[in-house]
Amino acid sequence: MADEQLLARGACSALVITCSDFRFKSVERAFLEAATLVDDYDLIARPGAARSLVAPREDAARDSMLAEIQMLWQLHRFERVLLLNHMSCRAYDDLATGDAQRPVHEAHLRAAAVEVECRFDGVAAEPYLIAMADGALRVERVAAE
Repeated sequence: MADEQLLARGACSALVITCSDFRFKSVERAFLEAATLVDDYDLIARPGAARSLVAPREDAARDSMLAEIQMLWQLHRFERVLLLNHMSCRAYDDLATGDAQRPVHEAHLRAAAVEVECRFDGVAAEPYLIAMADGALRVERVAAE
């Protein structure tokens, strides 16, 4: 897409909410490219990603996250929200470590997806977890319960 066309657009396809952790940016970029979202998503990057919506350390974290999502939705009318947590997230050290990580992340991602869909009419939320599989980092869709 030409730069002029890109600047003229008023909407994007998705909002991506991910952790700010530097270790996972390459796998995130590859995932978003494979999902054909290059230059077609807004981005919120915060420690713990979905945690801010469902188990924030402070209420202000939830409030500011919801306000940011609301503002971006009003500006760009995305129809999808991709929620990406990752294993070995230091923002989760107080909630889960070791083998307990996966079920906590999956529960938080599912709950965050419900929260987003309830608050933003017509928006579909997709929960994903970045984890090691076969010796490489992979983005896995979190199944509904």
